[in-house]
Amino acid sequence: MFGTTQGKAQLPPVVSAQTRISVITIFPGEPTYSAWGHSALRVYDPVTSLDASFNYGTFDVNRPYFIPRFAYGDMLYQLSVDPTPGLLQGANFQKRSVVEQVLRLDSLQVSAIYSLLLENLRPENKSYPYDFVFDNCSTRLLDLLFAVEAIELPEIDEFGTTYRHMLDDFVHERALLDLGIDLVIGSELDQVPSIKQRTFLPTYLLAILDQSTTPTGMPLVAEKSNLLTFQSEESSVLPPWTLWLSVLAGAIIVFVTLRKPTSATTLDRLFLGLIGFMGLFLLMMWFATLHHVTSENWNIAWALPLHLVVAVGWKRFSWLNSYLKWTGIWMMGVVLLQLMLPQATPPAMIPILVAFSVRFWVVQSFKPPVIAP
Repeated sequence: MFGTTQGKAQLPPVVSAQTRISVITIFPGEPTYSAWGHSALRVYDPVTSLDASFNYGTFDVNRPYFIPRFAYGDMLYQLSVDPTPGLLQGANFQKRSVVEQVLRLDSLQVSAIYSLLLENLRPENKSYPYDFVFDNCSTRLLDLLFAVEAIELPEIDEFGTTYRHMLDDFVHERALLDLGIDLVIGSELDQVPSIKQRTFLPTYLLAILDQSTTPTGMPLVAEKSNLLTFQSEESSVLPPWTLWLSVLAGAIIVFVTLRKPTSATTLDRLFLGLIGFMGLFLLMMWFATLHHVTSENWNIAWALPLHLVVAVGWKRFSWLNSYLKWTGIWMMGVVLLQLMLPQATPPAMIPILVAFSVRFWVVQSFKPPVIAP
């Protein structure tokens, strides 16, 4: 979530009793990969002059077939370690705020966590199958705290939102990314996660650590400080531009269709083909990849892969008009039954679906006028 470098540092085999361990939260930045922020674990030992940040969010772009593996869901992320000043320098360059939470750990817990980090750094252990939601740079830090029995999570969930709403809060200003996420991510992320599951996002991990305690009931966070502070832009409360564009395009389609009805055109064929291709892509992401978050995607209810077959064959099908008619009825039905579906259609798609529902109904029934001799 933060970068692709794999830094190295000289690490002592053990740390002193004065060592402090803290969680470093780097807030979201401009690059797409940094849209949801980043978490790292800082180990500071004044006796050995160790000040290192352990990062479970690095990956190797030189791995063979990186792009196909990424698309398939075969992503290996790695634990790396960098001097903390270098980590902060990178965040400062990207103008990203950084918060440090020093954890209330005893010397045995500190020693145990450090030993686990060294063990995870071994060549045979440092790589792990990354999952954006269930196993990432933030969840791994929480796993370490549970491994040494250092944390008690709050019992009350003050957030109450679904996975999808959690993600959307960070990409509201990135309209295309927001739309892409809503199209590709399936209904599994419309569930309400547990407190522990919410920590897949770094800023949620920060907030939950603030509310957590040690097993003895003491606040887990002993100290909290802002290492870097940058003013962030306020999120707009207005709908994204993709929705406005969709409304405009839909209105134009309906206006042109009703003003001058015609039989189906190449544009209708193209649209039907694009929707069908999208459905085929979603079907592949559901059944032909390792991604958990793209399964059970009910956007396929309106993005039927069969549309692609019809668009390729087009006029060769004698039942084309009937197909367009029932496609229009089906699309409108999907829009009207939103509350009954396991997954809502992205808002930016609804005006387009309504417009082509109207258009398909009109073009399938259009009969050219008979001109008298």
